Amino acid sequence: MSQREEILNYFYILKKRRRLGSSYLFVGQEFSLLEDILKLISCSGNEYSCGTCWDCRNIAQGVHPDLHIIEPEGLSTKIESIRQGMRFLSLKSFCLSHKLLIIKDAGSLTLEASNAFLKTLEEPPPNSFIAVCAFGLEGILPTIISRCRRIFFPFVSKKPEISRKEEVTRFLEGENLVFKERKVFSDFLSTLINILHFVVISGIPVLNNKLPQAAGREIILPSLSPEKAMDILKYTARVYEARQSININLGMQLIKTRL
Repeated sequence: MSQREEILNYFYILKKRRRLGSSYLFVGQEFSLLEDILKLISCSGNEYSCGTCWDCRNIAQGVHPDLHIIEPEGLSTKIESIRQGMRFLSLKSFCLSHKLLIIKDAGSLTLEASNAFLKTLEEPPPNSFIAVCAFGLEGILPTIISRCRRIFFPFVSKKPEISRKEEVTRFLEGENLVFKERKVFSDFLSTLINILHFVVISGIPVLNNKLPQAAGREIILPSLSPEKAMDILKYTARVYEARQSININLGMQLIKTRL
């Protein structure tokens, strides 16, 4: 049984035994799995999930009236977004047995937002299902972590696309890059994320300035440990989420602060 199947089976058993908890911290990369979990615990047409009933279809589209998703605005999630989520949980369910609150990129919560959210975790409303999502545990208040059941999602293990590898190499070596086109900026971020993923997932440090056989070719990079790659990766992922609206030069400078 794969890790994905084990996680789904775990929530199937909780649903069947009516032992579903109120707060979960999902850590990892494969967050498409969360949609399957939400459909599983909400499906009215099947013990597992049918994928075709009204609940499953609306959860998949992110428009279910008993589902509320909080996402960062720019690089941070502010207290007003958390307050909206708290108000949502206080309302009576439309049709599901649980109100579903999803918080994406929990590491982006401001301190003020984290403290407000902590109050909800300490006394969650009845029949609430709170899914806190994060790439890693760093940047999340320990008190938030301690009040959630932790579920570690699988990481996507694939060779990276490296269309902008030369720019990534120069950037990691300390060069100041300037992008005028947002599409090129987006491609650069995607390449940087994929290369860093490869370092983190493989667990292989960059030695002698070479990352062996990434996407079938050798990539020349400065010395980089998996731990350092993870630190840069998490920050780059936040900039990537805001890539359509953030000032390009500001985005590059924010990533550079992690080098």
